[in-house]
Amino acid sequence: MKFKKCLKQVKMVAAAGVILLIAGCGDEIPPGTTPLNPSAEVKAATAIIEIVQQPKIYEASGTVQPRKAATISAKVMGEIRQVPVQEGDKVKAGDLLVVIDDSQLSAQLRQSKAALAEATQGVKAAQAAFESAQASSTLAEKTFRRYELLLENESVSLQEFDEVKARFDQAVAGLSQTKSMRDAAQNRIAQATAALFVAQTAFDDTTVTAPYDATVTAKLKDKGDLASPGSPLIRLEETGFFEVQMVLPESHIHQVNTGDQLFVQIPSFQNEALTGKIKTINQTADPAIRSFQVKVSLPDFPALRAGMYARVLVPIGETGIILVPEAAVVRHGQLSGIFIIDADSIAHFRLIRPGRLFGPRIEVLSGLTVGDRYVTKPGYTIVDGVKVIVP
Repeated sequence: MKFKKCLKQVKMVAAAGVILLIAGCGDEIPPGTTPLNPSAEVKAATAIIEIVQQPKIYEASGTVQPRKAATISAKVMGEIRQVPVQEGDKVKAGDLLVVIDDSQLSAQLRQSKAALAEATQGVKAAQAAFESAQASSTLAEKTFRRYELLLENESVSLQEFDEVKARFDQAVAGLSQTKSMRDAAQNRIAQATAALFVAQTAFDDTTVTAPYDATVTAKLKDKGDLASPGSPLIRLEETGFFEVQMVLPESHIHQVNTGDQLFVQIPSFQNEALTGKIKTINQTADPAIRSFQVKVSLPDFPALRAGMYARVLVPIGETGIILVPEAAVVRHGQLSGIFIIDADSIAHFRLIRPGRLFGPRIEVLSGLTVGDRYVTKPGYTIVDGVKVIVP
């Protein structure tokens, strides 16, 4: 019984101690909070909310594409001997891409060269025969003209005249024949030259080179594969030159022109804006979506890649918006707000809905009223309820 009585007394003392502890802590500030001190005064710069006229912007979605992209195909048939490039390689204009077996085409090239040499010799022989026939014809004509005079004077017999005339006619016919032979030989030269050109071109096509500075995006054939005319070998994208392909509704197409400069945002670059220029505007709308295709060329930017998503900012007029310095916005997690100063110069935190960035300023879509005074650059000393003194 004595033990139970002692235990009861201990419990009563403990309960009294807890009550005293709670009473003693009633005025303490929980960790992480600051007591409101309306009498505090802080110096801070302020400004008045006003409407600012800014271009009304239509955001057109687009895709980054290379200005030049090509699929290099084979022009001749043969076994592929070399493919010295891989996907992602940077190549310069003229760099080797693919080598195709040239043994058969090399033989055809030698045959064409031999045919041209033979035709050239034939032309020389035909030309010599023509010149000889031409000399014989000239001599025969002069002799014939003399015998015509002699016959008029009855100085030669008719039989002698006929013999001279026959030789003249024969010389004229021989000249005509050699001329035809010379022309035929020259035609053979032209044919042999054309055949050599075809053979040389086909032989040259066994070596495939890059048409311009580019990046290899696809390797479609390997060593040992069979190439045939028209079969794709390599895909290329021109290096350093990109454009955005976008569509613009018919309601806005009259507000842009070729050569206009537009801001282009690439979201994967944290909305960094590039300045692009309208390169082409398709003059015919897509009847399915009533929109026009527009291409905007981009400046050289090493981080650009084909296929990236882009937003093109197209001015379509002007509108009044509220802009404040981005430094005036205080962010707490997902919430954003601004310290508004009331008529008694007391700061009050007000939630806002921010919009687009305009350089160092940010658009405020809701939460503010024209004429409100706000703190332009609040520091850690600006809290809800302090009095703000304008320096």
